[in-house]
Amino acid sequence: MIKLRIIAAVVVAAVPAVSHAQSPARDVATFSKDVAPILQRSCQSCHNPGGIGPMSLMTYEQVRPWARAIQTKTSKGEMPPWFIEKNIGIQRFKDDTSLSAREIELISRWVDGGAPQGNPADLPAARERAAPSEWTIGTPDLVVSSPVLNVKPLAADFMTDIGPTPTGLTEDRYVQAVEVREVARGQGGTNKALNYFLVHHATITVTDARESSRDAEPGDEGSGRRLVFYQMGQNPTMYPADVGALLPAGSGLKFAVHVHSVGEALPLKLDVALKFYPKGVKPKYVLTPFSASPRTQHEELDLPAGESNIRVDGYTPVTRPMKLVTYVPHLHANGTRMCIEAVYPDGRNEMINCSRWDHNWSRQYFYEDDAAPLLPAGTLIHVIAWFDNSAGNPRNVEPRNWKGYGNRTIDDMSFLLSEGIYLTDEQFKAEVAARTAKAR
Repeated sequence: MIKLRIIAAVVVAAVPAVSHAQSPARDVATFSKDVAPILQRSCQSCHNPGGIGPMSLMTYEQVRPWARAIQTKTSKGEMPPWFIEKNIGIQRFKDDTSLSAREIELISRWVDGGAPQGNPADLPAARERAAPSEWTIGTPDLVVSSPVLNVKPLAADFMTDIGPTPTGLTEDRYVQAVEVREVARGQGGTNKALNYFLVHHATITVTDARESSRDAEPGDEGSGRRLVFYQMGQNPTMYPADVGALLPAGSGLKFAVHVHSVGEALPLKLDVALKFYPKGVKPKYVLTPFSASPRTQHEELDLPAGESNIRVDGYTPVTRPMKLVTYVPHLHANGTRMCIEAVYPDGRNEMINCSRWDHNWSRQYFYEDDAAPLLPAGTLIHVIAWFDNSAGNPRNVEPRNWKGYGNRTIDDMSFLLSEGIYLTDEQFKAEVAARTAKAR
C-alpha cells in the first residue's frame, strides 16, 4: 500500500516568470485555455472569496503565485479532495471533482512551462455563483438551527449532543434537498495538523415529538433516525428523482457534533436548510440510512503501536432488496483506506468501491442513479478498513501507544455511513432488467 502524507505547510517555489505578452508555443499549456476550465470545475467551489479554501483561485492573478503548490498538490492526489480509487469498482458519481491523468499532466506541463496566462480571450465564461449569503439549494422551505455551543480556544476535541430543535412541522413532509452550514468557523488556530474547522462532522438525527419538546442535556444519546451526516467541506445533499427523506410532524433535529478547538473562543451553530416535496406528496422511494461496521469493534478494534498496515474487517447483512445511494466512509486520524465489497447470496463477490482516507477531508459520494449498486436481500456488505499507527502517519500524535475504539480524533473507528433505498421484489427485478437492457 502506498503511504500517503499530508503536506502541513506548502512552500511555494519560484516559477520562472513569463510575460503576458509572450506568445506561447502551440504545445505550451496556458492558464486561459487549459488550466482555468479545470479550476472552474474542480477547485473554485471552495477556492473563492469567502469560500472554505485558504485562497481564492478565480483569476490568473490569484492563481499565479500558487502555481507550484497547485502542481504539487494535484500530482500527489491531495487536491481536489476526492479519494475514490479509479482502478477499482464503480466510477460514476455525481459532482465528481476528481482530475484525470491528462488534467494532472496538463497542470504540471503548464507550471513547468512558466505558468503563462495565454490569451484572455480563451477564458471560459465565468460560472454563475450564489452569493455567500445564499443557499446552494435555492431558497429553503425551512431552516432549523442548532443551539449555540461555545467552544473554548484550547481544549481536547470532543463529541457532544446539542438540541433537539423543534422543526415546527404540523404535518409529515418529505425532504428533497439538505444543506448544512457551520455558522461560526475558525480559520486560524493551532491545530491545523488535525482539522481546519470547528466541526469535523455532525450526525443530524430526527427526533420524535416527545423528545423534541424537552430540554436535552449535552451527551444525551437519543434514538433518532439519521437525516444527514454532515462533514466539513461537504456539498449540499440533493436526493435523486422520486426519492425523499421523511421529516414527521412534531419532529425535531438533534445534532451530535465532533468539535475541535481552533485557538480562539467561538460560538458554534449549525444551520440546516431543507427543501421539501409539495405538501401531500410522498415520493416513490423513501431514503433510509444504511450503516455497516465490525459489529463488535468497540471491543475488538486493536491497533498495535508502530504498525503501519493494520486491516479490520466487518460484515453487515442486507435484509431487503436495496439500491445503495451513497458511499460514505468514516474513520479517524489513523485510518488510511476503506473498501466495501458485496458478497451476493449466490456466492459471487464484487468490490463496489475503495477510497483513500484523509481525516482532514471526510467526503460523501453520491452514485449516479443508474450506477448505484443493486443489492439483493441476503447480500453481505464486507467493510474493510486500514490503519497506520506508526510514526510515518503525520496525524498520529503518539505512535508508541496502542489505539482502540473511541470518539476522539486520536482514537479510532471504522464505519460505512451510507444511505439506501429499500425496494420491493418487483421493483428490484425492474431495476435489474433496466440495467441489463441498457448494457446490451
